[in-house]
Amino acid sequence: MKRQWLADQIFVEEEQRRIEPYTMQGEQSSMVQSDMKKWAQKEGMWPQIDYKAMIDAHAEARGWTQEEFTGLEIIE
Repeated sequence: MKRQWLADQIFVEEEQRRIEPYTMQGEQSSMVQSDMKKWAQKEGMWPQIDYKAMIDAHAEARGWTQEEFTGLEIIE
């Protein structure tokens, strides 16, 4: 039984090294980011605005924000 467990562990470790997972930005995220930059340039905010402030201002301008919504609420 211990031998099988060891073989399984070795297999898992080899697969992890082979796969080498990594993150990448998705197409929708890239499109929103590009739209946000164009919007900030049009509004005269680019490049001096803080990135987090730009995200908040862009979301507000697009009507994507809701009062008293933290993002942690459960929607039924």
